Amino acid sequence: MGFAVSLLNAVFRRAFTSAGLRKYSAAVDDEGTTLHFWAHPSLLIVSENGAAAAASSKQSVQTRPVVVLIHGFGPDPTWQWAAQVGPLSRHFDLVVPTLVFFGASTTGAAARSDAFQAAAVAALLTGGRHLPGLVLDEGRRQVHVVGTSYGGLVARHLARSLAGSDGDGKAALGKVVLCDSDLAKGAEDDAVLAAKGDVAVVTELMAPADGKALRRLMALCVHRPPKYIPECIVRDLLRFFGCRQNFLLV
Repeated sequence: MGFAVSLLNAVFRRAFTSAGLRKYSAAVDDEGTTLHFWAHPSLLIVSENGAAAAASSKQSVQTRPVVVLIHGFGPDPTWQWAAQVGPLSRHFDLVVPTLVFFGASTTGAAARSDAFQAAAVAALLTGGRHLPGLVLDEGRRQVHVVGTSYGGLVARHLARSLAGSDGDGKAALGKVVLCDSDLAKGAEDDAVLAAKGDVAVVTELMAPADGKALRRLMALCVHRPPKYIPECIVRDLLRFFGCRQNFLLV
């Protein structure tokens, strides 16, 4: 990881900690799937041996709704939600998982689908084992789900899972928001985006292979993109993003 990526990581992580979020991890199935995630401490406490434990009575009376933010393809969630976690944390308790194959989240399973990703996140949210603050004496806390880009595909499966759950230890599904996801667009939208990027097919734009392609993508998808990016930073970003794409080839 180059200097530029390390510096950006530190800046974005600072945004998360400033919003009151802390980083945790949980083994969510019997196939070696471990999710790393950020969450408000009111949703859980961690005992000395690292296991999730029930929150104290003062913590567990929290009744704010919960929002799960599911990131898109590319870097881990701190890069994609840094601008949102501060404002949202004033009104909601947040859970921000790192999807498997992105960042430090791993699995021993062979699955590579968005449905598998959703099942892992659902296991994190349900049962009361990993996030005991989701289950209160007076009932279940409402959970809203937000997914962006690839995360929108995951959010769809997650919403279906939560909507069909009943009984103790289950999260109550609230609103579902899909942002810039393939679920909300069609072939005509892809053609327009490809034309804006001056490429033959949209995949050529979305998976940049060199510095020129990365700059072209950033010009279209980044709010107020920088006018100049040093080549050394572009190379760092390409290496960083490239390693996240490898899971599709496995």
